[in-house]
Amino acid sequence: MNPIRLINLGAVPPWQTQAIYHALGERMDENQPDTIVLCRPNEPYLCLGYHQVFESIFDPAECARRGLPVYRRRLGGGATYLDGNQIFYQCIFHHTHMPVMLRDIYSFALAGPVNTLKRIGLNGELRETNEIEVDGKRIAGTGGGRIEDAAIVVGNVLFDFDYEAMTAVWQAPNTAFRSLAQKALHQRVVTMKDLMPNVSMEQVETMLIEDFAKSMKREIQPGTLTDEEWQAAEEEAKELASSEYLDLHKSDVNSEPMRNLKISARAFIRYTEADVNGFHVRGTFWLSEEIIQEAVLESAPERDWKSVEQILRGVAFKDWQEKLTEI
Repeated sequence: MNPIRLINLGAVPPWQTQAIYHALGERMDENQPDTIVLCRPNEPYLCLGYHQVFESIFDPAECARRGLPVYRRRLGGGATYLDGNQIFYQCIFHHTHMPVMLRDIYSFALAGPVNTLKRIGLNGELRETNEIEVDGKRIAGTGGGRIEDAAIVVGNVLFDFDYEAMTAVWQAPNTAFRSLAQKALHQRVVTMKDLMPNVSMEQVETMLIEDFAKSMKREIQPGTLTDEEWQAAEEEAKELASSEYLDLHKSDVNSEPMRNLKISARAFIRYTEADVNGFHVRGTFWLSEEIIQEAVLESAPERDWKSVEQILRGVAFKDWQEKLTEI
């Protein structure tokens, strides 16, 4: 096989970090080179997964107040806050040069980043198909999918993370949801600043290139984008940020605030309501493998639920209503 083309962009405008890999995917055929893009945004922005409803995930007014652009990618997965404290790696390969099964695609594409973490001295491992963790905590976001003939896997390494900004722009159903989500983020997401503050981005980039080459068993050669690829990326950027594309999937039914949020493979926040023993209960839960780690209950009429919240810890989420009827 021909060498993999490396496009190392460094710090670039946010639109380039999304539009370039989309453009390369759209143009992929047997004559186009498999490409790995390394980059990071020079300004913060937000990115929606393809299937998400914008106004259910993000508060448009808060996004505008903070001056955060929003893009919708053509790949699935969850919404993300992205900034210059993250190194992005983006693998855009012809689908015949990737494994067939989804789990194998992620194993193939993410072996490089996992090995880089190990070389640095961290206990990096791949969990739940595409989650990169260090000692059980998430240190990278990943996603993937198919665009035309391209199989694409994208991800990042967190050097630092703005927990406050991420939680502030969420369209949360209540204060408890936002508070539990922020608490879970701090406990379940870790950064290089926390673990290896003396390791630089330049060091990690160099190691990523080496480890991609080793794990993929192919030569990697530095390259550049063609004029046609740059032009295609500029057109993609207009589409990904357009109001029409951001409003994709929007309807009066599904535009209410989100009720489910994945923090990591081991942490989910859920909001639900139920009528129990004469109370309309609004419950917010932090779950790990469907077991309640923490609960916040509110109700009409009001009552003090503190003791009940303690009892619910360790209970299966599916049994929370039944547990309330017993109390």
